[in-house]
Amino acid sequence: MGRQTPWGLGAALCCVGILVGCGTSKPEFLENHVRSVSPAYAKGFVWWVEDASGESTLCVRQPRTGVWLATVSRSERPPEELMEHLGTEVPHVHLQEESRGVTTSTTHVHLLDAAGALETWRGCTSLAYLRDERVLELADAQGVSDVKGDGGFNAEAMAVAAPTWVLVSPAYEFDDRDWPLIPVTEYLEPHPLGRAEWMVALSWLAGDSVRGAHAFDAVKETYEALVVDAPINRKRVFTGSVADGVWHAPGKDSFVAKWIEDAGGTYALGQTDSDANVELGMESLLQTASGTDAWVVVTHSPSGFNADKLRDLDPRHEDLLRVTKEVWVCNTAEVDYFGSMVAHPERVLQDLRDMMEGRKQGTHGTFGRLLETHLRP
Repeated sequence: MGRQTPWGLGAALCCVGILVGCGTSKPEFLENHVRSVSPAYAKGFVWWVEDASGESTLCVRQPRTGVWLATVSRSERPPEELMEHLGTEVPHVHLQEESRGVTTSTTHVHLLDAAGALETWRGCTSLAYLRDERVLELADAQGVSDVKGDGGFNAEAMAVAAPTWVLVSPAYEFDDRDWPLIPVTEYLEPHPLGRAEWMVALSWLAGDSVRGAHAFDAVKETYEALVVDAPINRKRVFTGSVADGVWHAPGKDSFVAKWIEDAGGTYALGQTDSDANVELGMESLLQTASGTDAWVVVTHSPSGFNADKLRDLDPRHEDLLRVTKEVWVCNTAEVDYFGSMVAHPERVLQDLRDMMEGRKQGTHGTFGRLLETHLRP
């Protein structure tokens, strides 16, 4: 595709609004007219653009700590001024002219798909977990290889795929076989739109950020309009999932808490000082439930989920049902909450609003009221 700024071939900086929206921060300049442009919501990446050449460098960082993780560009090395500014030696990925990508998460696939940028997808370690039939048909038509191996990649399958970029978790060993590994930190973003905005960066890697920018802009506009119009009922909402008798819930600074706030509610774990998951034993769970207006159970149940199944997980959940005014269910066997919904946070926001307004089912099916199969004495 040739050299490309984040806004498309030969695009000028006046098009920056397409990429980062109305939330663009004031560009920061280095020597020789190298400037940074921040996304509207994402904290995990920044663009650095050289005025003279139009060459763009994608700089990836940990959204919560700010630690730089990698740089990516179509040059063998990023500008010296940029390296000095980052203040540390970070891995650099030199993108080749021909784009061939490998994904390691269903989220990566759905972000690329939402941006209309799956044409260069060649390998995947999570094919078995993809549920969208259209995406699976596309993978089959394009000959996308299953490159999953024991504890990582299958070296032979990777050699066949010959990727020019590989999307991985930042926990991956980045010098592994000199593969062009690019950390994706979307799951650490503190805002739902920050996660979705990664579709712009990923579509740039795939060779065309313009479609990704337009796709994100549509998501952003819908989401922001819903926030402006959200009824402020301040219903206290808790959400979590249970495993082995322990409930796991997002912290108060998580993107899930932001979803609830943007829908006009209040997250019930507002007193916890954490952006990571919080573990709650049954006693703490019931204390939280007693002051909660609505409880969202996130579960995976292919045969459906109801109050009896919640009781079967732990008989003490009967007390939870007794003290909670409303119980909602997000059944990930029926809705792709951890996949396609990441690229469409506006749909989750709409469904949260629907539930807060007393509906039995969200517009997009993310949430529904917990059903009683029979009454118990």
